[in-house]
Amino acid sequence: MMESVVAAIAAGVIGVAVSIAIVQNPAVQNLIAPGVQDLPPYPLEAALIALGASAAVGVLAGFMPALVAVKVKVIDAIRY
Repeated sequence: MMESVVAAIAAGVIGVAVSIAIVQNPAVQNLIAPGVQDLPPYPLEAALIALGASAAVGVLAGFMPALVAVKVKVIDAIRY
């Protein structure tokens, strides 16, 4: 389960970094809002919500396989 959570958080960090790089790109800013001088900064709340959602998805994705693994007898898991 921990592997799933760590992978989801790592993917969330990469996703937030890519989104910041895209939004702060001058070419994209000129395309979206031509002539605007004061563009708002990237919202910290959005980044934190995205990381929280990523962690929640990792927990949900790792919970079901972990629950099944707990119910399997050790000898049966080794045999198959």
